[in-house]
Amino acid sequence: MIPVAEIFGPTIQGEGPNTGLKSIFVRVAGCDFKCSWCDSKFAWKVDIKTTRFQNPSQLAAELFKRCLETHTSHIILTGGNPCLYDFGPVIKELRKYNITFDVETQGSKLPDWLLEIDTIVISPKAPSSGQPDVMESVQDLLKRIVMLPGHKRPKVAIKIPVFTDEDFKFAERWFELVKGSIFSLDIKLYLSVGNTNTTESGDISGRVLADYKKLIDKVISSNMDRVYVMPQVHTLVWGNKQGV
Repeated sequence: MIPVAEIFGPTIQGEGPNTGLKSIFVRVAGCDFKCSWCDSKFAWKVDIKTTRFQNPSQLAAELFKRCLETHTSHIILTGGNPCLYDFGPVIKELRKYNITFDVETQGSKLPDWLLEIDTIVISPKAPSSGQPDVMESVQDLLKRIVMLPGHKRPKVAIKIPVFTDEDFKFAERWFELVKGSIFSLDIKLYLSVGNTNTTESGDISGRVLADYKKLIDKVISSNMDRVYVMPQVHTLVWGNKQGV
């Protein structure tokens, strides 16, 4: 069974490689990380009162219906940590209808069904999160992807929220990994400006854009190249509103 915290959309993807793409989001309940600045803390635990438990067939049917009714063909699996659960049968069923998938995960668990995803978005948690680095497990995943035929390899994106100077140094270390893989895998590095107040109400775009400019300046002054520096677009449009 897959514990579903919420299904929402269509809306747009607000960050990473598919920013702006019309998508439906599936957010699971349950996470093995507890990031200090997480904007989805309600999804950390599986709450029996609010969580819907669905088997793969039920979830696939609900998602297909929503995709059909809303003319949407892209689904994003997020959390919590979706890699705690088996989405393989859901992906296999919806592939029949040319529905594509992204997964967003911190990289602590990297199951085999990830190899069936269109884009794997791994978000290693920098020091400000208070959580461990996952570089070793991600390197193992990249080795598994390299073994696949070229046309079957998923795209890989590394997406790091940056809050502090220490976080930026962390991102520079990940840049070295991406740089070393750039000619053998479709892998890109995205740095996103951290949202420093996830409970603030109303329009937060001024604060986010000021921090975004600072991050741009730091990247321009660094030795990093072929790095995408982006805001979280949803915070500019909707602030901290949930379910958009």
